[in-house]
Amino acid sequence: MDFQSKRILIVGEGVSGMSALYTLQKQGANCIIYDGRQTFPEDIDYDCIVVSPGIPSDNPVFRFAEKNNVKLIGELELGWILNRDKPIVAITGTNGKTTVTRLIGNILSKTCRTAVCGNIGIPFSSRAAAGDYDVAVVETSSFQLETMDTFCPHIACITNIDCDHLDRHKTVENYARLKLRIAENQTENDFLVLSQDSIDAKYLEGFYPKSKVYYTALDRKVDGAYRIGNKLMFMNEFVCERSDLSLAGDFNVCNALSAICVCRLYGVSSGVIRDAIREFDTEAHRLKRVASVDGREYWDDSKGTNIAASIQACKAMKGDTLVIMGGSDKGYDYDTFFDNVPETVKEIALIGETAEKIERAAFSSGFKKVKMFDSLEAAVRYASGRNVENVLLSPASASFDMFKNYADRGDAFIEAVGRLGK
Repeated sequence: MDFQSKRILIVGEGVSGMSALYTLQKQGANCIIYDGRQTFPEDIDYDCIVVSPGIPSDNPVFRFAEKNNVKLIGELELGWILNRDKPIVAITGTNGKTTVTRLIGNILSKTCRTAVCGNIGIPFSSRAAAGDYDVAVVETSSFQLETMDTFCPHIACITNIDCDHLDRHKTVENYARLKLRIAENQTENDFLVLSQDSIDAKYLEGFYPKSKVYYTALDRKVDGAYRIGNKLMFMNEFVCERSDLSLAGDFNVCNALSAICVCRLYGVSSGVIRDAIREFDTEAHRLKRVASVDGREYWDDSKGTNIAASIQACKAMKGDTLVIMGGSDKGYDYDTFFDNVPETVKEIALIGETAEKIERAAFSSGFKKVKMFDSLEAAVRYASGRNVENVLLSPASASFDMFKNYADRGDAFIEAVGRLGK
């Protein structure tokens, strides 16, 4: 699509919306930005509408576009249009997609110019417009996949599918369907990587991708990447030892297997992959040990914003653990957490909007050691006096009730731990 002199309506003033604005202006487009605070500019004959991922599909702009036969795309689709046929590796999933995206980016950067972008925080459209890369590694969310049209990655990866974002997608079936859209436009010349452990077969009913499908699995051989004992393998080929990966938890082994599978399919040697895995470390707020105070290990997993992520974080703990949970509501119940939480979790400290909902689920399951607090600071202070080996912040909730985002919440946790004993 040639955007020169086209009239474009951009909906949303966040990172994606502003990236679309600056990118399209450089392409010579005439842009109007709308964020919902002003009167909707509906008396203009638009050539295209670009919506940010945060704009839900029930927003009036979707009805306006349909009624007036105006093409509506998301920022992800805009990036695809501007990509100029360079290969794309796209990653989605409920959990682990940022870690997998970063790890794939690190591995591929050893052999070629790599743009790591998308939902990870750097809009795809801005990198696509710059064009200064050989391959784009794009993290994609369900919100972004909701408005894709012709987006077609050469290699797509779905790390897992679990319950999340029901406040927007209403049912887990709708959510899963959006995740599978990542492969919708792929052909027999493309690849799709799926987890055999973490995608329920019911979500794949009626799903018949045209691409070549490879798999990841823990502790059993598959056509793809898998763990056998302490060795991470790809199609009978040794790639690395488990000890080469510094990240805690089996879920991070799954993340590494996804990256291994994608990068071997892209043609990167096992030796290069092994070296990149050895030097890789996760970002802040993704199950990182932040301090040891009075014999207790304090772990920051503020990015654990859904139930599945928090269960995995709990399972990664060695020894008795107190978990700090709670935050803003994403629309699901917490019975699943208590059905799957390991016995090492001895207490739960609750904060935020979902505290009462989590407490009800705990009592319903027979888990009684639950206490509510008005602040994260108070929860940390309480935890510092309990007879546990680990204090884990893994909220299983979003952060917007008390904090700007998950990073702000994680930073507050680290600061509160830092004040202990002072």
